[in-house]
Amino acid sequence: MVTKAENELMTLVDGDAPLGRLMKENYWVPFAMSSSIAHGDAPLPVRLFGENYVAFRGENGEIGFLDELCPHRRASLVLGRVEGDCVRCIYHGWAIHSSGKVVDAPTQTTRKEAFANAIAVTHFPVHEAGGLVWVWLGSDERPPFPELPFQDEDLHRFWCVSRIPCNWLQGLEGTIDSVHAGNLHRTWIELSASLAEHANMNFALEAPTYETELTPHGLRAAALRATGDGRTYVRVTEHFMPFVTVIPVGATAKRTGSIFVVTPVDDTNYLLFFGTFGETPHSAVDLDQIAMQDPSYVPDPLNYAGLRGDRLNAWGQDRQLMEEGHFTGIGRSLLEEDAIVQTSMGPILDRTKESLSSSDVAVALTRRMILDALEGAERGELPPGSARSSEPVCVPNGYELLVDDGQSWGDLAKEPVGS
Repeated sequence: MVTKAENELMTLVDGDAPLGRLMKENYWVPFAMSSSIAHGDAPLPVRLFGENYVAFRGENGEIGFLDELCPHRRASLVLGRVEGDCVRCIYHGWAIHSSGKVVDAPTQTTRKEAFANAIAVTHFPVHEAGGLVWVWLGSDERPPFPELPFQDEDLHRFWCVSRIPCNWLQGLEGTIDSVHAGNLHRTWIELSASLAEHANMNFALEAPTYETELTPHGLRAAALRATGDGRTYVRVTEHFMPFVTVIPVGATAKRTGSIFVVTPVDDTNYLLFFGTFGETPHSAVDLDQIAMQDPSYVPDPLNYAGLRGDRLNAWGQDRQLMEEGHFTGIGRSLLEEDAIVQTSMGPILDRTKESLSSSDVAVALTRRMILDALEGAERGELPPGSARSSEPVCVPNGYELLVDDGQSWGDLAKEPVGS
């Protein structure tokens, strides 16, 4: 049973909240797709952990990540002009380089260069990897970036992003929970030709049994389902604390998979980055493949699962569509199904009123991992996967396989799906 105090510890990230501090001081934070920040574009407004920032790409290709407000008179740099490698405030014309240095202060009439050099600009280092842009918000110097299974340059990748109006933990728990897939996404699975071959094993309606373990980077969760022919289908998810979850997508290839990245915007909003990766263009699923077969829906990769209403209109749920055989009546994509269900729980889910069941073990362990990390931080310990660790962080890919009943699934040499 989660207490009220524990629920607040796991969910609140704004201001000086312990979890927000832990995340900023230990992890690179993903905030945008690389493709969404191009030189010449308007500055990108960014909100993380309840604070507002601005990002822009200079002519040199580097991304500047600054406090949103100009250091002069605090006007928003979202309104600024991107000129060369700088963003120029439209209020009084101050120009700030992507490195965080003031290079022009037109309002200063004497000793202009010395004056500009003395101005402190709140800026943060960024790193581009795996098609995403990550920022280091910690107080120490930037640490090494972790090794993620989807970041190799030779991989094909697809990304989309959605802003979901609820707490980040509701999103994270959805990525860990394999049980809901065969229910909530039932119609999408039936329509998805790419998953038809493995649909009965991948997303059986019966709840799986779980085997879970903590890892140096976070959590490994294996959902086990009997296939009815003397074998067990095993689907293994790898979670890199606190933002990234990597899952398999109908293949055992170590260089193929799906990624869910959950980034806290503030206490009651989060960004969901959904991606796929693979060695061939076909293995990186695109927008059309994760969308339902709705010809009127044109997916927007920058607002993929945007909601179509609120509680008063059931977030756009179509009851006529349900009568025609669609299980949820949410007909645009499986990500919209996730977004609506998570939003329906309220801005911050009250976990003290839940009734967890046996197949919720991975969710329960995730919560314990977060609470243990917060307790450890009070003792000066680093949490799992901390970028500040002296040991390099290497996150494995998720995988799936078939094993004969009674066999251990830990050995990847076992018979793979599709063999």
